[in-house]
Amino acid sequence: KHYDPRVWEHDYTESNGCTFPFTAAHDGEDLAALYGGRDKLAAKLDTFFATPETADAAFAGSYGGTIHEMTEARDVRMGMYAHSNQPAHHIPWMYLYAGQPWKTQQHVREILSRLYVGSEIGQGYPGDEDNGETSAWYLFASLGLYPLRMGAPEYVIGSPAFAHARVELQGGAVLTVNAENNSPENVYVQSLKINGKPWTKTWVPHALIAQGATLDFVMGPQPSRWGSGADDVPPSLTAAGQRPQLLHDLLGSSARAALADGRALPALTDDDATTVAALGAGATIDLTGGADGVPAMDTLTSGDGAIRGGQWVLEARSGNGRWRVLDQREGEDFTSPRQTRPFRIASPARYGEYRLRVIGPGRLQLAEIELLAPATVQ
Repeated sequence: KHYDPRVWEHDYTESNGCTFPFTAAHDGEDLAALYGGRDKLAAKLDTFFATPETADAAFAGSYGGTIHEMTEARDVRMGMYAHSNQPAHHIPWMYLYAGQPWKTQQHVREILSRLYVGSEIGQGYPGDEDNGETSAWYLFASLGLYPLRMGAPEYVIGSPAFAHARVELQGGAVLTVNAENNSPENVYVQSLKINGKPWTKTWVPHALIAQGATLDFVMGPQPSRWGSGADDVPPSLTAAGQRPQLLHDLLGSSARAALADGRALPALTDDDATTVAALGAGATIDLTGGADGVPAMDTLTSGDGAIRGGQWVLEARSGNGRWRVLDQREGEDFTSPRQTRPFRIASPARYGEYRLRVIGPGRLQLAEIELLAPATVQ
């Protein structure tokens, strides 16, 4: 119902699931704030890389037995980090949000030097290639760059693996990466210049790279303070120093969904997308007994099939007052079963009762309705 990594506290005993404490690459400032600050995020990452994977079947959880990600994480000896499991690939880079870029440099270079070593482990791949993703990680990391926030126009900076690299970009532009003093021991960035100008931020805009750029690193055998300033961390959805705005569902266990004739629809508020309610055009769903709050968004989850041309109105009132329209939609498609789609409420306010009036199509199934309101993190 809301994301708070404190809910996802993990004892790191099963490598295929222990990525959850760090699965917020798009919002590292939020993640650090939820842990209690950048130092606490760094400490959590330290524990992750220091806790050995045992591959003990007793910790396999719902899998019912030891799975290959567990044995692979055990064998590469990087704590709970399983590079063979792509959902973990962002984790070494999260130290950048903790203000400790030298740890990103250390772990990334170790991965490059030990986990892509031909016949020793996986014939050059430390697990599944999966449509080129593992190779792409290697290529980006070897250049000292990585698209940590997928879809965002920037790359974070790590530790280049080669003394010199040249990349011919589309349109004739050239990216040149030089790493003075680079060696297997000199993995730590001492300084960086981009196009001849000193650069301390641990990220670089895509536009600067795309037009052609020269990155001049100076490497050394010991961590430096490069990139560790308070303003050097990568961009994030949450601004530095701000508390995250979490959302929680007002339609919790005490809420009731029912048709206008009184027939209960528990499937719509049970947090289980496998239970569905069949509805027809003109159905009105009354939503009562929810928690107090000001909903900023509503979500609908389709049932066992897609929905084409969905049309509905979400309304609310207080006491016996008149119903007010909170959200009105038409021509909405759910292209797959059990697809959850969020919709923003234009003018949030507090009400005591809500209802959803289904206008079309003639028949549809819904699996869940949510009213999401901001929650304060204590």
